[in-house]
Amino acid sequence: MLQERIAVSLRDHTRILEETFLGQAGHLSGFAERVVATFNQGGRLLIIGGGPLGAVADLMANLFLHRLTLERPPLPALSLSQNATFASSLARDGQENQFFARQLRITAGEQDIVLALCDPSRNEALLEGLTEAAQLGCTTAVVHGKGEFAGEQPDFLFRLATDSPPRMVEATVFFGHLLGELVEKALFGI
Repeated sequence: MLQERIAVSLRDHTRILEETFLGQAGHLSGFAERVVATFNQGGRLLIIGGGPLGAVADLMANLFLHRLTLERPPLPALSLSQNATFASSLARDGQENQFFARQLRITAGEQDIVLALCDPSRNEALLEGLTEAAQLGCTTAVVHGKGEFAGEQPDFLFRLATDSPPRMVEATVFFGHLLGELVEKALFGI
């Protein structure tokens, strides 16, 4: 019984990755090129994510800051998902929806890209952050599961072929690794 669960999960994982990334390969390549151009022009990749995808945002930023597959200089990426003290202060005042917007207001500029990692639930903090990013003139990108995205249309929208929370985390981690590989290849030819 447990072995069958393993087989089902593996088949789901493989299907989701194939449907998501083969179907959006050109779109992802275009986004990677935009990230490279942004880095070359002095901009940054600012990553925001809610719930378990906040940890994925941290992982993605670290892969750009340190390395993915090769020794290289750090690339300007930053996760804005890790300030627990600020989140707690905002929640105390009933302003948790401002968590990303306020950070972006003092961090982001029109030369930057804001990448939001979204699960199927409506996350007001992510939506407010994306609205703030658009008002600041940032390029916006969203990784989202099945279904309609609740916010304004971003510049880049990547739909994951699932609405299962565990499969979304897995596919989003793969997205981060793949984006890192594409950017490293473009910048360093490896």
